[in-house]
Amino acid sequence: MQTTTNQTPKWLDLFITAFGTQGLIALAWWAGAFHAQRIRELQATYPILQITGGAGVGKSTLVANLWKLAGSSEDENISRATHSIGALLAMLSTATNRPVVIEGPETDEDAFSWNTLRGCYEGGDIGVRMSNTPVGHRAETVHFHGALAFVGGNDEVPLYNRRLVNIHLQRQPRTDAHRAAVQALYELQIGDFCDFINGVRENREQVIYRLGHVPAYTESLRTETAPGLCPGVARNHAQLRALLDVLHDLFHIPTQVLHHAHTEVCGMAWVHADSKPAEATTTN
Repeated sequence: MQTTTNQTPKWLDLFITAFGTQGLIALAWWAGAFHAQRIRELQATYPILQITGGAGVGKSTLVANLWKLAGSSEDENISRATHSIGALLAMLSTATNRPVVIEGPETDEDAFSWNTLRGCYEGGDIGVRMSNTPVGHRAETVHFHGALAFVGGNDEVPLYNRRLVNIHLQRQPRTDAHRAAVQALYELQIGDFCDFINGVRENREQVIYRLGHVPAYTESLRTETAPGLCPGVARNHAQLRALLDVLHDLFHIPTQVLHHAHTEVCGMAWVHADSKPAEATTTN
């Protein structure tokens, strides 16, 4: 079992400087994506991530660096412009314990079917696709064992419901430190990030240990942070808090930064508690 040191890795220090607390929360979800099906086996679900924000707030840059941490030199985002629903289902069927990122639609006409994708929360069988065989077409059940994220889309109609955790990026002043960190991350090679993906994948026991804290975090969110929050939404955000602790165990997050991230996740839960009408229209 890997344990934290008192030294924050260079790549993580740069990442926190570049993307702040919300970026760190996205990184926690990203780390959990590589254990998504294992988490579902223990706790039934793994939340769908939604990253929203206006133009120019850094959504694309954040996701590009998340892919770099996963060992990919290029973004692997998909959209209706590049993939049919059949191609999407084919990708979902092969994504085991890894993220799948869908670029959010600008209009409803550009969107993949939410009815198809919402099953990604629980995983398992999410639909049927047709494949060509030498003797004709054959229906194949699509199994999803990965983690789903939406990036971008129409902020005016956020998909608040019990399956989502939403990170809404705000425009922040661009300091010299921020610009330097973004540039330094860009200049790092894939090999400079390998301790992230290796550490996350190799420390399954640490992930499972921290997930054991989810019930306590869930109860805290429901009783102390956002009274009346439904159990599923509370668990989604409790899982994020547990995954922040996993990151700290593996790579050391400065104490104040970690505290701010936990506080931000509690605030995200409050948003769900305050958006019950929207939730009621999207969970059926």
